Amino acid sequence: MEQVIKTYLGIFLMMLLSTVGIGIVAAEAQICQARNFKSDVVVELENSNYNREVINACIKQADELGYQLQVNLYEDSGAVTVCENGNVPPVEKEVTMAEVILHYAYRMGPFHSKTEHSIRGFGR
Repeated sequence: MEQVIKTYLGIFLMMLLSTVGIGIVAAEAQICQARNFKSDVVVELENSNYNREVINACIKQADELGYQLQVNLYEDSGAVTVCENGNVPPVEKEVTMAEVILHYAYRMGPFHSKTEHSIRGFGR
């Protein structure tokens, strides 16, 4: 009888550890996808010379993927233009740098915990 209890307890603990491990791996995959998306956005902005249509398309694509994207454009004069929620105001001078801030949901599988994280990237 004692052996049966130990066996079932061992199986239960192995299942619990497996579930937690799968949740951690899935959360890491979410982080990797968010980092890749942020890197792709930075490259697209740099290649388009910070075009307004490209910024709008990136923000729209982020919304479709469940992310929130904010792009801060920095001009030579030091002025900052904030682009978020599909609102890209006109830029008066040449943009020298862009800061990309990507907010994403971090979910841990078996615990159903959800927190918001963000990643920053810069394009020059």
